Amino acid sequence: MIYQEIVKVNYNHEIASGYWETEFESELISTESHPGQFINILPEKNWTNVMRRPMSVSHQEEGILRIIYKVVGPGTQLMSNWKKGDSVDIIGALGNYWENWENYHPVLIGGGVGIAPILNLHNHLKKLMVDHTLIMGARTENEHFLIHEPENQIYLTTDDGSLGIHGNVLKAFNRVNYAENLKIYSCGPAVMMEGVKTLAFEKNVPCDLALERIMACGFGICQGCTVERVINDEISSGYRKRFALACIDGPIFSAEDIISC
Repeated sequence: MIYQEIVKVNYNHEIASGYWETEFESELISTESHPGQFINILPEKNWTNVMRRPMSVSHQEEGILRIIYKVVGPGTQLMSNWKKGDSVDIIGALGNYWENWENYHPVLIGGGVGIAPILNLHNHLKKLMVDHTLIMGARTENEHFLIHEPENQIYLTTDDGSLGIHGNVLKAFNRVNYAENLKIYSCGPAVMMEGVKTLAFEKNVPCDLALERIMACGFGICQGCTVERVINDEISSGYRKRFALACIDGPIFSAEDIISC
């Protein structure tokens, strides 16, 4: 079920360099949301832009929603000014969600603000007592807000080597000795996920990718979040056969079903 809801801000603060976390009081969407889904947000009541701002949910429980975002433009700049008690107009829960981890050892790989749905899945699997691995990448130590804990299967990487493993998330994956049947769940910058996708194909590991697209409407009207599908049957060449919409067909896709991230 999709709702439009006016939620209240419980807190809104910077958790790492340029990265913010907001918690909302939500009676409706919090009960409908699953790890991997997103909400569409009006940054302020008088927002005049056509597009809302799509944000993955990083945590949900009864009455509570959280998001993690990076300040990159006017919309997120307005969001960073939210105060406790402010009212925010959101639509959700939107899109599909992470699933099918049974019989696998899930390897969760996130980078940038793509860590939000990955962190949500991480906490969900912890509650279910499902053994899994979490890998989070960033450019520097200042962009991390988790703790590097290899003993607990949490691996942080930095491009400059200031924290955790020096390198990208692929280096972390290749340094871990896996003896189990793996499945990768990933979200982050397109370049990172292309690398994850290639790695998954090379190692013959199933892989689900949560794609980052501009999803203005969130429910398939604007057609602005197209994803080119892999087509094996030339007869099935109609537009909706060739192109998926991230907002309603995704944002999570099997790596083998899409051309690029």
